[in-house]
Amino acid sequence: MISVKPNYGLAVAESMTDELTVCAAAFFRSIGKDVTTSDEFVMISSLELKWMSPSDAKLLLRTLLAKGILEKKGDYIRASSDLSSIDLPLAYKPSKDVMDAITSKSVETFESKKETEPDLFHILMDVATSNGIQTRDFVPACTKIQKKLGIDISAAALIVLRDNGVDISPYLERVYSEISVAHS
Repeated sequence: MISVKPNYGLAVAESMTDELTVCAAAFFRSIGKDVTTSDEFVMISSLELKWMSPSDAKLLLRTLLAKGILEKKGDYIRASSDLSSIDLPLAYKPSKDVMDAITSKSVETFESKKETEPDLFHILMDVATSNGIQTRDFVPACTKIQKKLGIDISAAALIVLRDNGVDISPYLERVYSEISVAHS
């Protein structure tokens, strides 16, 4: 009698990819649109959805990009395939297995690990913090304005800063140029 052992590694890899796809679908369904930026992904999955820390959210994004579940074009990220038909569990949150996979050294990353210049939203978040606006108040306010007006997160950040009495003139040109480049 010949015994055949199942390939558990393959099954685990397939189920991990499936759960990563579910994770991506849950994210996009929660934001109500099919495109996002890296900043939005990190801020929403960490601070709004409370799935993980911002550093883990960056790792999740890199993993989703590396696995081909998401694709990046310019500054924008979208799903590589239609995720609308995926059934999602109620109050989805990534499992411990996903968290272990994204934080392990074995995951190939999409982007270089070397530090680059901080992105614009993080710069504006630092401006908010230095002007006495707490991050836990700033990020949800930006997200609310972004959703309400259908604008870029950086533009929403400028509105929040302005409404809190911060001089935004040093940041207007950079936000405008980044938005212009993204939409051209």
